[in-house]
Amino acid sequence: MSDVYTQTTTTSWFGRLGGAFKGILFGIILVVASVPLLWWNEGRAIDRTHTLEAGQRAVVSIDADHRDPANDGQLVHTGGLATTDEMLRDPTFGVSVNALRLQRRVEMYQWKEEKHSSTSRGSGGSETTETTYRYDMGWSDHWIDSGHFQYAAGHQNPAQMPFNSESYQASNVRLGDFRLGPSFVAQIGPYSTYRPTDASDLPTGFEPYGNGYYRGTPQSPQIGDVRVGFEVVEPTTVSVIGKQVEDGIEVARMPKGTIALLDLGRVDADTMFAKALDANAALTWGLRFAGILVMWIGLKLILNPLRVLVDIVPFIGRIVGAGTSLIAGLIAFSLGFLTIAAAWIFYRPLLAGGLIAATLVLVTVGVFKVRRSNPAPTATQKPL
Repeated sequence: MSDVYTQTTTTSWFGRLGGAFKGILFGIILVVASVPLLWWNEGRAIDRTHTLEAGQRAVVSIDADHRDPANDGQLVHTGGLATTDEMLRDPTFGVSVNALRLQRRVEMYQWKEEKHSSTSRGSGGSETTETTYRYDMGWSDHWIDSGHFQYAAGHQNPAQMPFNSESYQASNVRLGDFRLGPSFVAQIGPYSTYRPTDASDLPTGFEPYGNGYYRGTPQSPQIGDVRVGFEVVEPTTVSVIGKQVEDGIEVARMPKGTIALLDLGRVDADTMFAKALDANAALTWGLRFAGILVMWIGLKLILNPLRVLVDIVPFIGRIVGAGTSLIAGLIAFSLGFLTIAAAWIFYRPLLAGGLIAATLVLVTVGVFKVRRSNPAPTATQKPL
């Protein structure tokens, strides 16, 4: 059963105008912050590409079951079954299991707040906001501070999580004759559910339930009930690219970055590098979009007072609002791509110079062809 509350507030035109002018400072901060974000992203993308391309040229594929000391210090690619003889143990709940990774997942039954707002503008520039607060009970793997709820009375959560979620990782994972470094082990997945069988060493109040342990009333959960489950990563076949260091495979440190690639199953080196390059390209475009979006939001805040000024007439305010959003978008895209282009010139001057020269040649040829296809009109003698 949900508890629902509705709150209505009205802000005058003068109040909105004051808030809009205060937002200019925050907008300037966002615009200024977006520029170094875009600049840094281009440098990061280029360094990562250089690192992966250099690694692809240098990598040596080896047999995991036959270590060759001649490859010490080299970037190597190999594959096989990742195994361990370690028993991972959760000391709090007494769970022990032979696995590459062990994860304890703790959830507590708590109140959750959902907030939804709708805004309407009235004549004279005022703005009315109707906010609905909805409170439901549910499971969460992190503590929810009910002290920050709008309507905290009757919706109190416990002061903290009784136990936290934890992860454990085997320190001696073997891949044939090699020991995998922790950076590689951390990439192995996915997790699968593990059902513990020993309930002799549980914290007070916990009982076996389902695939884990429960404290409370599972048939009718109450606020503060806790359930605990476990997941493991079992031995599996992997392919890795890293630096051979005696009998181990560790993170390879290159001049402009690091390489520690892992894929599930048997995957050749070229495919692994291709996937890493694709992931880098996806991240680059995602950060470009994020940087331009931050810039657009900042510019909208800077231009927002113009919309509020004319919002005395809502119809005109909507038109100006759409116009300022469009202008902010155009400026953000232009300034964003100028920043990206400037970063390319800084990080890749030869390539950027070549692209600029090619663009100028294309523009010149295009203008020349347009002029030739549209000859200047010649003077003709008018009949007498």
